[in-house]
Amino acid sequence: DLALMRIVEPASKLRTIELLANYFGISYAERSVYRLFPKLLDHKNAIENAAYQTAKAHFGESFALVLYDVTTLYFESHEPNDELKARGFSKDDKSKQPQIVVGLLVTLQGFPLRHEIYKGNTFEGHTMLDVVNQFQKLHSTSKPIIVADAAMLSQENMQLLEADGYQYIVGARLANAPKTFIELIASRLKRQDGDTIRLPYSKRSYDVICSYSEKRAKKDKHEFDKQIAKALKMIFQKESGKRAKFVKKSEDHKDSLILNEELREKSEKLIGIKGYCTNIPEHVLSNDQVIEYYHGLWHVEQAFRMSKTDLKTRPIFHYEHDAIKAHVLVCFMGLIMGKFLEIKTGLSLRKVRDLLWNVQEAHIRDALTGKCITLQTNISDFNESKLAQILRPH
Repeated sequence: DLALMRIVEPASKLRTIELLANYFGISYAERSVYRLFPKLLDHKNAIENAAYQTAKAHFGESFALVLYDVTTLYFESHEPNDELKARGFSKDDKSKQPQIVVGLLVTLQGFPLRHEIYKGNTFEGHTMLDVVNQFQKLHSTSKPIIVADAAMLSQENMQLLEADGYQYIVGARLANAPKTFIELIASRLKRQDGDTIRLPYSKRSYDVICSYSEKRAKKDKHEFDKQIAKALKMIFQKESGKRAKFVKKSEDHKDSLILNEELREKSEKLIGIKGYCTNIPEHVLSNDQVIEYYHGLWHVEQAFRMSKTDLKTRPIFHYEHDAIKAHVLVCFMGLIMGKFLEIKTGLSLRKVRDLLWNVQEAHIRDALTGKCITLQTNISDFNESKLAQILRPH
């Protein structure tokens, strides 16, 4: 009931209890809800297994590929760090407030499978292996390809994934590559829209796929020119107290600033180019397929946006750790339901909510006779929608 109400009207637990009684005649004692709420954690694996079985039964999911990403959820407080809440890099632009880190594993369609919670200052690259391993323990028959963005990239992560027999597709940080490798990319990759190349990376067991996009090139060039102009202005005005991407201190004169020519040259050669690391052979997955699967990461980002905005996962007002985790689990359940409806109907969760709110009844009771008359709004729009087809009993 709490998870369903995140879809109907997300609110505080107290307000949700009131709405359940007002809208649906479902009554809960406030004290018992707060007392029993943390016990929901005992059912986390069962809830996530239900998500797994739903994806398998309703969407024909084979779990050959899963997407992973992390986000942060902040608290409306300024309390010092503890074992769970801590200040860290905030994706909510709330760096002064404590937060938690949430890792989310979803299918290629964006249907949620598993989540884990970490202390707010945990480096996101350290979370991926834990979530993947927890998923694997529950579903040992699945050995999916792991897709994640460049923030998850580290030699250690990739080596551990390979040691456990996983295949992966991860965003590459080309700017951190050796100058010789960047020069190889620049010489081999034709700067034509959609062109790709695959290169073995040094002595590693993975390949780097590079693609060129004219749209990305325009964006990169605009940003490059802006950063260079900022750097030159800073050097000219001798603003040593500030920082800029292409500025460094002179080795000959420590107090003077100069343009970082090596970085400028590397960045200019990478304009319009995006890189992807994978240990999957080309005869198994082509360059275009690898890139297509990587671009599916927007489904995870969309799931986080839905969770934060439509389901109001943040800010968190709970204090006890078990209550915090139970709150996120309820929102995860709401995300399961919301994504199920989105995928099945092709409607956004906001549109689903609008259709539901059009279904209203007024109950008028005659004080003398006790007879109750029910008046219902016009629900023709709802009846004609795909949502009605999903919710209507077969």
